[in-house]
Amino acid sequence: MEEELNLAVSKGARKLLIDLDSVEYISSAGLRVLLAVAKRLKKKEGAIKLCCLRPYVKEVFDIAGFTQIFKIYNTAEEAMQNF
Repeated sequence: MEEELNLAVSKGARKLLIDLDSVEYISSAGLRVLLAVAKRLKKKEGAIKLCCLRPYVKEVFDIAGFTQIFKIYNTAEEAMQNF
């Protein structure tokens, strides 16, 4: 995931939508990757939005304080409308 996201940013992407519907578990390493990419995008006046978090993954985001950092949406459509 880290390689793909960094490649997208390196190629000029400024808006990333990450659909986490199929993610059942996220580790601290995964959280760090998302945070690092968000910081890179912020420097380029870009944004990262997340959608479709499963309850357990959402709980991890809540505990880590990432729900305060990332814009999280219930659906991809909702996220796209808010770019």
